[in-house]
Amino acid sequence: MNTTLVAWRGRLDRTTRIVALFGGLVLTTAMLFTVLAVCMSALGHPILGDTEIVEFAAGVAVMCFMPYCQMQYGHVTITTFTAWAPTSMKWGLDVLASLAFALVIGVLAWQLIVGGFDAYDRGRISMFLRLPRWWGFALASLPAVLWVVTAAFVVIERAGRATPPEVEDASG
Repeated sequence: MNTTLVAWRGRLDRTTRIVALFGGLVLTTAMLFTVLAVCMSALGHPILGDTEIVEFAAGVAVMCFMPYCQMQYGHVTITTFTAWAPTSMKWGLDVLASLAFALVIGVLAWQLIVGGFDAYDRGRISMFLRLPRWWGFALASLPAVLWVVTAAFVVIERAGRATPPEVEDASG
């Protein structure tokens, strides 16, 4: 593999791991907050807006996990219809699927950013805590942009290979 791609893979791998760990911290905090909210509610002192906080945190956490998943080829692939295909066809379909996936991720990230600007322009706020909704979009947009970068990298990396990584690993 090209030394430039190897260097980029190392940088992106480290970055996506750090972002995923941050997502895990956010999700763990949301989980602990949920436990606290349930306990407080059981004691007759519900926490107003607890679901809003968990909603924001879960959205950000999920977006933090996706770039790492992309770099690890962790998305589900269905090979039912391609199991019979020759390696070169599998490689071509893999590159094509990676490209289509990258384009979809790009649209998703773009719409997330547009949604954040829209929420800011319209002054949208959460129902109970009256928190500005745009900051949730902004926090989720950062890992979404990283996801776009990783998806583009995966397309370039896969297109430069003779066979998909799964086929190489299986054949030794």
